[in-house]
Amino acid sequence: MKRLLFIFLDGVGIGDKVHSNPFFTAQSAFLPFYTVNSTEQCLPDGTPVKAINATLGVEGIPQSATGQTSLFTGENIPALLNEHKGSYPDKTMRRILKEKNLLSLLRYKNLNARYINAYPFHAQLFTQPHIDIHEDGSFHFSEEFPALFKKRISVTTCMSIVNELTPFDENDITHENALFQDYSNLSLVQGLEEAQKSGKLNDLLKTAAFPGILPPSLPVFSPEKAGEILFNVSQKYDFLLYEYFQTDVYGHRNTFSERVQLVQQLDRLLGRLISLMDKERDTLLITSDHGNIEDGVTLAHTRNPVPLVVWGNRTHELRESIDSLVDVTPAIERFFS
Repeated sequence: MKRLLFIFLDGVGIGDKVHSNPFFTAQSAFLPFYTVNSTEQCLPDGTPVKAINATLGVEGIPQSATGQTSLFTGENIPALLNEHKGSYPDKTMRRILKEKNLLSLLRYKNLNARYINAYPFHAQLFTQPHIDIHEDGSFHFSEEFPALFKKRISVTTCMSIVNELTPFDENDITHENALFQDYSNLSLVQGLEEAQKSGKLNDLLKTAAFPGILPPSLPVFSPEKAGEILFNVSQKYDFLLYEYFQTDVYGHRNTFSERVQLVQQLDRLLGRLISLMDKERDTLLITSDHGNIEDGVTLAHTRNPVPLVVWGNRTHELRESIDSLVDVTPAIERFFS
């Protein structure tokens, strides 16, 4: 029996061993994303971190939409468009995602493949009849679909839509069947608290961008608890995908000390997760779409290679077959052959 857990970290590259790299400053054991004399680092058990190419032979700075579409389809999207493009996939990228994507390829093999990210308070909106992607890549939206959401449909959301997967919701978070993109849920809780303190709660609840009214029981998860949830849910599926994009958000907006703290917490999550996994039966794959947070000097993306961590069962075969973003989906598909 094969099980693969794929953790996608947005905006994480491999930087130098310098104190402006939060992965080095944090002394992260499970995220050693820095080089020493061009040599990559290893996890505590010796599992190597491999640097893979995110530029895909195209000039300019890699971007999320083209990088993620390449990652999850195996197609060189920047080469096709002759540019790195966008935060969210355009019509051309959505058409390609409609034709094939990692989830659909695995589900075609009758594998139980799932996206664990929850969409609290709006899960039903991301299903038909509220949203659909036509064969040409164009969207269909219902009248109820929030206007601001229309501009923020990510690659992973597109994959869920075309596979007709109903996203997990707030109840799945509470019952530990899913995780929010901010695994701690703090951004949800704090959003409501700040609105209450400022007297803007009613205005906030009327906006389409706000996730909704938070029940008092919505939990705040520690990194270790989130690692346990990832492990427990992964045991129910052949393939499980979790997207964490706070790394990219922090790389764009937050202070260096905040980035270091984020890395330290994420390192704790991964440490707990790996401690629970069975190296003979479970496989963990971690990678990214482009560099960002590893360069503490800039708030922009970088052209650095991105890390590939493959831990557990059949790791050598996977690791050796992946040299760039476009190799990831074909390698995972072969893993399940």
